[in-house]
Amino acid sequence: MVKKIFLNRKLFAIHSWLGLFLGFFYLLISISGALSVFRFELNSLIYGHKTNIMNEPSKKRLSYDSIFSIARKEVPGMPYYVCGFEESYENAPAFYSAVTHVRPRLFESSMQYKVNYLNPYTGELKLPTNSQGKNNVIDWIMGFHYSFAFGEGGELFVVLLDIALLISIITGFIFYRKYVLKALTFRVKIKFTNWRVASSGLHRVIGTWALLFNLFIFLSGLYIQRKFFTEKWWDKYTHTENGEHHHTDKISYPSSLVSLDSLKTIAMAKAPYMHFLSFSIDCGHGGGISALGIKQESIFQAYDNIALVNFDSAGNYMNTYYRPWKEYSAADKFNDINFSFFHTGWAFGTPGKILWCIMGFSPAFLSITGFLLWWRKKKWKAHSGNKAISSQVIKANING
Repeated sequence: MVKKIFLNRKLFAIHSWLGLFLGFFYLLISISGALSVFRFELNSLIYGHKTNIMNEPSKKRLSYDSIFSIARKEVPGMPYYVCGFEESYENAPAFYSAVTHVRPRLFESSMQYKVNYLNPYTGELKLPTNSQGKNNVIDWIMGFHYSFAFGEGGELFVVLLDIALLISIITGFIFYRKYVLKALTFRVKIKFTNWRVASSGLHRVIGTWALLFNLFIFLSGLYIQRKFFTEKWWDKYTHTENGEHHHTDKISYPSSLVSLDSLKTIAMAKAPYMHFLSFSIDCGHGGGISALGIKQESIFQAYDNIALVNFDSAGNYMNTYYRPWKEYSAADKFNDINFSFFHTGWAFGTPGKILWCIMGFSPAFLSITGFLLWWRKKKWKAHSGNKAISSQVIKANING
């Protein structure tokens, strides 16, 4: 009996202190994660009036060559460009992005970019954004969710928070194990006699119902960030590189004789199943040009459903990257669906997004109610003046 009380006390201490110290960070992750689930809808709602252009069939849209020319003029000397139209939206703008990579620093992003949205008929700049979140708070929130805006060092911190929450879930499950089945079968009533009793009941019931969901969210998060468990990632920050840039300083634009618009025609002939999106042009490695699109295939993933038609820098066709879903191995399928199926709920459409958004706040809510339970215990011990009462407090926390 003494050993059991001691074990319960230790489990309660681990469970409580993890939630107490990390609750604020869980709150930030919960809020940013919930907003990120609806990132496309929020972008359209907040910035649509700036970027959406009324479709005018009588007018001729900019050519892909024109967009690339504007990008080179406005942001010259970059090693990597992407240009095209936001084809997913009827009245969406043209855009270009200019990307560069710098030497990895632990608390700074190694990728810096600008994404500028243009009037697709005139080339007028409508909305300039960049990797620091300029003019686009939703994209900044998305980055904040994964790294607290502190580069890969911030990502590592989020992974450690993820592991801490898993420990909290496990200790909570063990501590409340007798009440899991009762809570799931609605045999545990939440009493609202006072805030202390209510917080105990809410913490127990919501924690039980959110258990499986949180395991999905945080295990998938660990899987997404699995690079931190590889030797390759750690090696990146333990050796010295000369210079600031990973890419070569020699910029080599495609020949002026290469027409992106002509390459689109070839790309669509090579991949007629592809919904075309954009061109990516690698200028920093003497690289090539890739036509990027979405595969027209009815599968529920929404993250890596891509097709590529690749050309060299002279515009010569090289190869087409495309694999039908049926040819994917089980491991490949899991890699592709993990993000949209488990971590964001996108695979379930709007109902899935709403559920993920609501349940995504559960870690923050549990941290708040957990803090109230800790405060209750502290005040009770202070009032009693007897440390032996702690085992009774643990029992009271379980029973509500």
